[in-house]
Amino acid sequence: MSGKQITVCLKIDVDTAQGLLVGVPRLGDLLRRQGLRATFCIAMGPDRSGRAVRRLFTQKGFLAKMVRTRAHSAYGLRTSLYGTLLPSPNIGLARPDLIRSLQKAGHEVIVHGFDHVSWHDYLGRWDEERIREEMTRAARAFESAAGHACMAFAAPGWQATEASLRIEQEMGLSYASDTRGWCPFLPLVDGASSSVPQLPTTLPTLDELLADPAVAEADLLDHLLGLCERAPAPLRPDAGPPGAAHVFTAHAEIEGKGWLDWFEQLLLGLRRAGAEFFTLAELAAAVAGTGAGVPARVVAGRLPGRAGTVACQEGWLRD
Repeated sequence: MSGKQITVCLKIDVDTAQGLLVGVPRLGDLLRRQGLRATFCIAMGPDRSGRAVRRLFTQKGFLAKMVRTRAHSAYGLRTSLYGTLLPSPNIGLARPDLIRSLQKAGHEVIVHGFDHVSWHDYLGRWDEERIREEMTRAARAFESAAGHACMAFAAPGWQATEASLRIEQEMGLSYASDTRGWCPFLPLVDGASSSVPQLPTTLPTLDELLADPAVAEADLLDHLLGLCERAPAPLRPDAGPPGAAHVFTAHAEIEGKGWLDWFEQLLLGLRRAGAEFFTLAELAAAVAGTGAGVPARVVAGRLPGRAGTVACQEGWLRD
């Protein structure tokens, strides 16, 4: 690697009960040993992972991705039956002790929706009142579990609409991380820049790389380290890190379980390259400190290795 300054925000999504109960403690221990802090984005409501099976019929490429990423072993049989043949256990709301222990260890914890699967699959069909109800339930559950108000939101599955962005403004959030893109930006809502900056995920996720036939599994680590070396566009010419930070999204169900050793090697590789690490809250503070506002529309886009579309910063994806 070239020795260029690398700045990375570690964002860890917790989508399932097993991710919280098994993956989060393992990741917490790894981060403690590495002396690093991360932003944990935790779904607060029921684990209805079994209902995601409908994506076999609604999202082209979903089955191929599940096979290539060996999702059955990552998520486990019980998780694949939650919400169908097995009752849906609560995720974050059921374990406030784990949330508060993460906070005590210096990590940031934010809301990753209430019903993760329903948001992911149905957000585009919901009216604004239904979205407001879902976000309010998530915020109230978070406040009960974490002991303080919800100040940031990370949309499940990078699914966002103008209505959900509008409600984030109503809630007075400090920032949101609902999108994919190359730099922090102010999403356009009703033709004007939102007061809630978006901190997009800039790098492909491990499950996307595993599902991308263009990337060999043996090359995953070097491939991702190489992408980290390519600094994202800064907020303005005189803005340095962490305003130009990469955001890498890990998953407690993947990097926190079968790919934990791989994730450790990724962190070690970044540290050898002299990377600096920040939480999303620290990146948001740096963005606010620049006084810069980069407006951009949020558009739907398709990514290699991911079935369906995700919310993207306009101009990020190019043919």
